[in-house]
Amino acid sequence: MSLITERLESIERWNVVLTRRIALIGVAGMLLIALGTITDVMLRWLFNHPLVGFSEIVEVSLAVAIGATFAAGAAGRANLTIDILADHLGGGITNWLNLLGASTLLVLYLLLAWQMGLHASDLQERGAATVYLDLKRSPYIWMVTVLLAATCVAQLAVVLATLRDALLAPDGTLGAGRYARWAIGLLVLAAALASGASPAIRALSGTAASYPSTVAIVLFFAMWGTSLLLVPLCASLALTGVVGAALLAGIDPALSVLGTEAAAFLTNENLAVLPLFLIMGSFASASGLSADIYRFAQALFGHFRGGLALATIGGCAGFGALTGSSLATAATIGQVALPEMRERGYSPGLATGCVAAGGTLGQLVPPSTAIILYAILTEESIGRLFIAAVIPAVIAVALYLVTIALYVRLAPDAAPAVGHRVHLGEILLAFRNAWGVLLLFLMVIGGLYGGVFTANEAAAFGAMGAFLFALFRGKLAGGNLWRVMGEVTRTTAMIYMLIFGAVTFSFFIGITGLPEKLVSMLSSMTIPSLGVIAVLLVIYIILGCVMDPFPVMVITVPIVTPLITAMGYDLVWWGIVMVCVVETGMITPPFGINVFILKGIAGGDVPMWTVFRGVMPFIGADLVKLALLVLFPVLVLWLPSTM
Repeated sequence: MSLITERLESIERWNVVLTRRIALIGVAGMLLIALGTITDVMLRWLFNHPLVGFSEIVEVSLAVAIGATFAAGAAGRANLTIDILADHLGGGITNWLNLLGASTLLVLYLLLAWQMGLHASDLQERGAATVYLDLKRSPYIWMVTVLLAATCVAQLAVVLATLRDALLAPDGTLGAGRYARWAIGLLVLAAALASGASPAIRALSGTAASYPSTVAIVLFFAMWGTSLLLVPLCASLALTGVVGAALLAGIDPALSVLGTEAAAFLTNENLAVLPLFLIMGSFASASGLSADIYRFAQALFGHFRGGLALATIGGCAGFGALTGSSLATAATIGQVALPEMRERGYSPGLATGCVAAGGTLGQLVPPSTAIILYAILTEESIGRLFIAAVIPAVIAVALYLVTIALYVRLAPDAAPAVGHRVHLGEILLAFRNAWGVLLLFLMVIGGLYGGVFTANEAAAFGAMGAFLFALFRGKLAGGNLWRVMGEVTRTTAMIYMLIFGAVTFSFFIGITGLPEKLVSMLSSMTIPSLGVIAVLLVIYIILGCVMDPFPVMVITVPIVTPLITAMGYDLVWWGIVMVCVVETGMITPPFGINVFILKGIAGGDVPMWTVFRGVMPFIGADLVKLALLVLFPVLVLWLPSTM
């Protein structure tokens, strides 16, 4: 191995170690925010004397805590990419596309750091401060700027490592001269593109202003094209949005939006719910609560025919309430449930199908990160959306249970005969072990429904409760704490960068007037509203086959939600329907992300066709659920109306 390769690997290791130390500040800060929120709530309940100005402390400290996760996210390469084409390309081409993606992401980080610094300078000049505590805002935004600068350094190390992978010779060696020439060449190319971008945009702005809708359509497909070339989705969204806004509104306003919107989201105390629920999910998983809820479901349903499959659905619903992630639910429960079912004589189709379908409950059972993201993008109430998801989640679980019952009746060989009846003592023991999961769920959802908690307060209690469970169970010893922190920081950084890209792209789409023109076009046509909804559902199922719910939502929400409101539908209803239909796409052939995860867990002795065949009855159940929610919106909207 050449000396330069060894040096780069050393830089990579130190990059991860140092950024992880910075991320510790962020996770500790979020836990302190949760502890402060709980203290504020208790003082309000017991003494009617909340902490004065605590929300302002949350605003400024949250920005620093979130900013501390970005460097670790960059070093850990925790950015969402659409890798549909990656499996069909050679390793060499993929390495060069990875270099393109890493370099583009570095450009985004540099722009963010630059604009955040300008925003901090502006706040300092104006002496901007909070209302009650008179906290100066600029020092905190300056700290975020420094953290973003550190993120640029971390991403530069990733770019150099990716360049190394692209240049490695077949024997694994890398010449210093060759590496240096390519590195210098890339820097020169980047400088040339940067210097030529402004004149090119100014030259094209006059023509673009005359055809804003055309610009929107062209750049929309350009954003998709760059995303398919392994450019991280946040960079595709943000940079496409900046270019489009610069063509129509000028370079300075376009860049300013990137900085000011990022700062606004970082200091929005209502968004503390997102990292706090992520913390709750990570610590709950580490503490073993997921295994507890599966054992409880197994005790309840295990003696029925197909009981382990029924228990798997129950376990997925409970685990989804903790993590809010479909992929995590399918992977985690799959590793526990598949060996159990295969050992006891369940058919591979039923075993993999019920886990893949049960995994989709991860984003539907509240609290759900997909629902939170939708609420952020549409400025809807997170609490109302969580409560609105309860009845659809119950319907989904019930339909899956009915599907399994019919499955084993029509195909008796798919499951063994009825198992032994579980004694009441075993059920009570399983219930006692799973009380933590039930307590967290009831505290979060019950508190929201009863008006006891705001969404932030519910997330704070959930995060601190999950942390205490993991701590007192001794699950944070060794490297577990670092693993949990790594999960939290990677996911937090990924989602916030997606939000920055989405709001920038939304600003561009908004100034083109494209949503209004689409609404006007549909209004002039004779297609009934249900016909439009049906077309959208088909499109979302197709998108859900090949993409995670997050990119589907951030790309489509700015365009689709104006259509929904123009047709008179409630955005809370549409948010739940959107999450349901995208999750259905995740188990729909010929792709279906959850299906591929289960195929990987099941092993090479289970053909892909077997997994697809096993999941088809559950897709039928999902279609019934979607039909019910579309035809009877009251199933979604009734419960929030009683809050």
